[in-house]
Amino acid sequence: MENKVLGVFTAIILAVVIAICCLLIYVPNMHFIALKVQDSKVSGGRVSVMSMLRASDEELQEDSEEVVRDVLKGHQIRLTLPQSVTSAGVSIINDYVNRNIAITINGIGKDYFSQYPMRGNADNIVDVTYDSENLIGVIEITLDDIKEVQMTSEGEYIYFDFLDPHEVYDYVVVVDAGHGGNVPGATKMGVKEKDLDLQFALQLKRMFDHSGKNIGVYYTRTDDSNPSFEERVGLANDSEADLFLSIHNNSTASGRMSSINGTEVMYKGADESGNSKRFASMCLDNLLEALGSKSKGTVVGDDVYIVRMAQAPVALVEVGFMTNAKELEKLQDNEYQKKTAGALYDAVVEYLYN
Repeated sequence: MENKVLGVFTAIILAVVIAICCLLIYVPNMHFIALKVQDSKVSGGRVSVMSMLRASDEELQEDSEEVVRDVLKGHQIRLTLPQSVTSAGVSIINDYVNRNIAITINGIGKDYFSQYPMRGNADNIVDVTYDSENLIGVIEITLDDIKEVQMTSEGEYIYFDFLDPHEVYDYVVVVDAGHGGNVPGATKMGVKEKDLDLQFALQLKRMFDHSGKNIGVYYTRTDDSNPSFEERVGLANDSEADLFLSIHNNSTASGRMSSINGTEVMYKGADESGNSKRFASMCLDNLLEALGSKSKGTVVGDDVYIVRMAQAPVALVEVGFMTNAKELEKLQDNEYQKKTAGALYDAVVEYLYN
């Protein structure tokens, strides 16, 4: 009998322990689940909240400096985080080409701004839009210029500032991977120039990402997109870049396979300072040394829109000829791509720091 009672008691204790464990897992999520249910009843869709920012801007202009300092703490925009949300749940993506900053906040619903109004000033801001799905809110800020965004958190508030690139970096460089999207460039033996150009640019990006140097590097594309010529050179001009590097690959005028091979770099002949030619020469010299390729020289490239319109010293690199079978094979080789990126990295650093 005692064994039977003991068995029943043990089973009850085990059931209680299991129930408690389930509650420990479930209870912390009950509030979140309730919020999701409530949020699902609110109509959504991306809406502009720019009028809210403008109203705050006008209000703060009428307030005393003391009030403004108390509200913004010296920053441009202030957002309030709900009690269950922390700054760890905030992520930022800066699309420099399109002057668009996306701020994603986990845990805020469709009615976020009706509960927590945005405060700040509208300097350099064209529009602010908001949308939320499954308690993941995305605030998109469109700017009239290229800016770096910095976030600061303090208690229940997060603050944002939009800074000129040269306020953040010692130098600014724009790297352009040629072609992209529905514009493949030269296509030989199933290989598309746009893919090679991007692979070289991404190898270069890895080097800059780990360089430890205070250089802000902006890329016209890091995927299979095709920014317009205006967007490509506009990124360099509007960021007041110190250098503009465009990466391409060559082909014969006829497009037929041939024995012609080698590396060529274009520069802006109209640049009276000579800095574009100097940068192009550095790119060529470093590439020839690293790759052992044949020199096709530096060439005036003012007929090319992005070269002609660039305000910074510009070099348009033609790494090799896709119409040469041996060179095409090299261009696809990962180690060859790393050497190419290393040579271009060295050329940029040499120009900026020597």
